Amino acid sequence: MPHKFDPNRAHVLESDWRKRVFPPEKVIEFIESLEGLKKNVAFDIGAGTGYLTLPLAKVFKKVYAVEISTQMAEKLRKRLEEEKVLNVGVIVSENLPEIDFEINLALFSNVLHEMEDFSEYLEWAKRADYIVVAEWKKEEMEFGPPLDERVSPEEIKAVSGFKIVKVEEMPFHYLAALKRKI
Repeated sequence: MPHKFDPNRAHVLESDWRKRVFPPEKVIEFIESLEGLKKNVAFDIGAGTGYLTLPLAKVFKKVYAVEISTQMAEKLRKRLEEEKVLNVGVIVSENLPEIDFEINLALFSNVLHEMEDFSEYLEWAKRADYIVVAEWKKEEMEFGPPLDERVSPEEIKAVSGFKIVKVEEMPFHYLAALKRKI
């Protein structure tokens, strides 16, 4: 069973070290470069403390931060309040939300490797114009999740119904943009 991120280590998520190994501005630049992306509604699945939620809120009209951990969601709510960010809704649930409106972006940042079956989450995200996955590269390194839990772009591509339209390599991560096969 995949390991889950420990909310007691939440301080690492906003650390200078993380900003060096996984710069949020690179992820936002990647998202903003997606051809024809409307910037109305984004979902940040596994939002944690809002590492990418807050930058997304500067780009999209509305962002929904989905988190299974009540502790993490509380840290995120506090940040949103402190920084006076008003266009983010926080959803605390172990299940993906049932929605009936258009989604322009579904973001999965460093969470697919924590999921028992990530394909069901990607299936839910098919309703989005774009799905962006940010994950640890599947190679040995001194930190990050165990190698056997990491998810490669090839494994994501193997999930039927998706095509990878853009990939960008970072030092320790990759970014992949997916769209439904039409």
